Amino acid sequence: MSTADPTHARPLVVLAGRKTDELQELETALYSAGYLVVTAHAEHDTLQKIHVHKPDAVVLDQAPGERGYELCRTVRNDPGLSVATPILLTQDTVPTPEQRLDALRAGAWHVQGPPPDGIEELLLRLAIHLPAKLEVDRLTDETMIDGPTGLYNTYGFTQRADELAALTSRQGVPSACAVFRPAEALPPRASGDQLGRAFKSVSRLSDATGRTALTEFAVFAPAMHDWAAERLVRRMSDTVTGKVGRHYGKDFTLRAAYSAAMPARKVDPRVLLERARQVLESHA
Repeated sequence: MSTADPTHARPLVVLAGRKTDELQELETALYSAGYLVVTAHAEHDTLQKIHVHKPDAVVLDQAPGERGYELCRTVRNDPGLSVATPILLTQDTVPTPEQRLDALRAGAWHVQGPPPDGIEELLLRLAIHLPAKLEVDRLTDETMIDGPTGLYNTYGFTQRADELAALTSRQGVPSACAVFRPAEALPPRASGDQLGRAFKSVSRLSDATGRTALTEFAVFAPAMHDWAAERLVRRMSDTVTGKVGRHYGKDFTLRAAYSAAMPARKVDPRVLLERARQVLESHA
């Protein structure tokens, strides 16, 4: 049986399925092959666990007769999921040529039916696809900069935000973290690159500004009270909206939210970012 790449920490797989027995069998096989596994059943649970864990791979059991491959499409469009993350689909029936094409259009890397398409093939495909994804992660982390935009990548943003948070804690001043996303889905990656370059043009050197997902951008700003954070969010939103709107020649809007920390409190940028995301999602 194939195993996960031993040169990396154990890769994490989100495994979502409808049938408990089959799901448990596949979960056991993944564990034995060296993977960490997070299981899910309902669609909402699946999307939440993918958002929280940011897995190295996703395995979905689909029901093509119900909603096609809509769940796969939703997962692939999750702004927090790397474009390098493989999504593998399983289903009860042998996929037809049209279903295979539909699965690819939805963002899957592979779709397979019941035996003889089995667990062994799924593990082999994971072993083939995952090293490339993990290498992308490694190179991205090492550079700290998102090449197409010039902003910090997720790793770089976290590192710089930690430095600024330590400084604000020592000085006893407040800080804030803001998050921005398009109000509507954008076309492929190039559109996110254009949006990121707009954020780069209005970001301040005193802040940590990063691309934290394909079309999500975050700012950690030291010495920011609530009212100042609100002004920062409004200024950046208005400027970026104008720049990107002119580029596309049509109306374009951003969704934004922020979370602030009071002075003299230990600041964790990750907590502030997650709080800002929660506020943003609560107003969706």
